[in-house]
Amino acid sequence: MAALGDFGHAILDVLFPPRCVSCRASGAVLCADCLSTMRPPASPLCAHCGRSLAVMAAVVSGQPPRCPTCAAGRGPHALTSLRIATIYAGPARKAIHALKYEGQRRVAVSLGDLLAETLRATDERADLILPVPLHPTRQRARGFNQSALLARRCAGRLNIPCRTDILTRSRETRSQVGLSLPDRQTNVQGAFALARPGIGALLAGKYIVLIDDVTTTGSTLDAAAAALRPAMPAAILGLAVARPDLTDDGPGM
Repeated sequence: MAALGDFGHAILDVLFPPRCVSCRASGAVLCADCLSTMRPPASPLCAHCGRSLAVMAAVVSGQPPRCPTCAAGRGPHALTSLRIATIYAGPARKAIHALKYEGQRRVAVSLGDLLAETLRATDERADLILPVPLHPTRQRARGFNQSALLARRCAGRLNIPCRTDILTRSRETRSQVGLSLPDRQTNVQGAFALARPGIGALLAGKYIVLIDDVTTTGSTLDAAAAALRPAMPAAILGLAVARPDLTDDGPGM
């Protein structure tokens, strides 16, 4: 399926030569130069939420280092851990905006590849990849779920099954932009559910990867993971393309 998709994109590139959504250079929807500027959070990372500890005091206490938020129990609860491919800035910000708001779906190829590289680098086991679903109303308005495009591409690159029919968004939520951490968590609490009775049997004992485009506090990914927890998966890794720097409010999820 991945090879077929690659062929389709190659045909599109011949018929409609792409320009980089960031720098407008001709030849690729996201050029190699712009991709090379995308940087992951600086090490060391919080062992739980994946935030950079380079600019904050880590809490160690004989355990893998954690950021103060996670050490205080205010980080993600349902997720086993959370990892990010790049900082939400520059070309990454422009690429995600082009994908979500300009309908440039081919951007999901490059960003999905970036997710695959990040997941491979974590050395975490992954049995099944799931995207964070959109509410049907929002998906109809947008025409697609960007997280599903990213998840399918990432899964195809790693030859891991991807399912979009397991998790559903059961209620609409307001934008997370500008909300505090507690308000973000409250906003998305209970917003996700298993798509139908019995489907959770597919998750028992499995190592799940939940994929989203952008995260800030991890609240949306964590709420989605909470809906999966009753099915007793072995672990749930949250994986997002980007997260703002500590000093950047970003579009947060």
